[in-house]
Amino acid sequence: MAQIRIQNVSKYYLSYPSRKKLLFKLLFGRQKMEASENVWQALENINLTIDPGTCVGFIGRNGSGKSTLLRLLAGIIEPSSGTIQVNGRLSMVLDVQSGLHPRLTGVQNIFLKGALHGLNRSEIKKRLDKIIEFSGLGKYIDSPIQTYSSGMIIRLGFSIAMHMDFDILLMDEILSVGDLVFQRQCLARAKQFIKEGKTIILATHNLGDVSAICDRVVLLRKGKIKHDGLSEQVLQDYWDACEKAQNTIPRAMHPFKPENIYGTDTKEITITEVLFTDTNNEKRDTFETGDPMRVIIRFQCERPVHKPLFRVQFFGNNGQLIQGSNTGRVGMSIGELSGTGEMVIDYPSLNFLEGDYY
Repeated sequence: MAQIRIQNVSKYYLSYPSRKKLLFKLLFGRQKMEASENVWQALENINLTIDPGTCVGFIGRNGSGKSTLLRLLAGIIEPSSGTIQVNGRLSMVLDVQSGLHPRLTGVQNIFLKGALHGLNRSEIKKRLDKIIEFSGLGKYIDSPIQTYSSGMIIRLGFSIAMHMDFDILLMDEILSVGDLVFQRQCLARAKQFIKEGKTIILATHNLGDVSAICDRVVLLRKGKIKHDGLSEQVLQDYWDACEKAQNTIPRAMHPFKPENIYGTDTKEITITEVLFTDTNNEKRDTFETGDPMRVIIRFQCERPVHKPLFRVQFFGNNGQLIQGSNTGRVGMSIGELSGTGEMVIDYPSLNFLEGDYY
């Protein structure tokens, strides 16, 4: 039996041109306001079945409907149409201070959230030490959480959620908030839950987290399911879509096209093609850490060019420069070029960490 079944679910919100008309709507009902209502469709005709013991990632750009879908599953909001069936106990971390009281200490909040999950005081006491140890908050556990940083609050909320009795764990953009050590700790715990047959649903922009623990990914776009399948296939689809979207960003704002610090481009040479291959010149766009990689830059000279400079730079997906080199820096004298040609640079060992690079 499916653990989660979503059938023909849509969620829309109504907006009004003025506060007066909104008040009129609240006082006199829907019939008086149809002509003035604007409908924002957050989700449209969603159909999903999620089996027990799986980890499903929801990805998509801002406004695609990820958080709305998780809140529907959690029962925080209701669908405008369609049905949602959830079989099993839920535990969730959907925002930084979900279910936490700022004036209570960390320990008091553990008892508060445990009670909200249906645990009595003795059951919470049995888990208390493990929750505190996992959170890593130490002496701060007895301080009011209004004195905590957002990362400390995430540690507390996530630690509580992970030590409740649940069949399904919902997480919305949570792992990326904590520090690297805590992220790894949470990912390891999530993998253990999957082995135990629990279901995890993760909505995030961090594709590394999705790749690490999800075997199925659902790509949402403008409230609709665009791709539902194996992680590798859906992530590639999403990555390709993001690359196309980046082409519309103005050059001054684009993180992957920095200005030429070596001088003004005279347009005398046109780059006609750039290939990434293995040492046998077989085209590839995915490499393992330590693999050899060859970059082939094909060009055409509009007129004879004396001593041109060729450059290769790698950027992380946040726009940060990772590594770069150019023909001048390595002492390569090119002389004069004319017509067409290609420049080849070989990397015997590509020592990049796991991730996506430009």
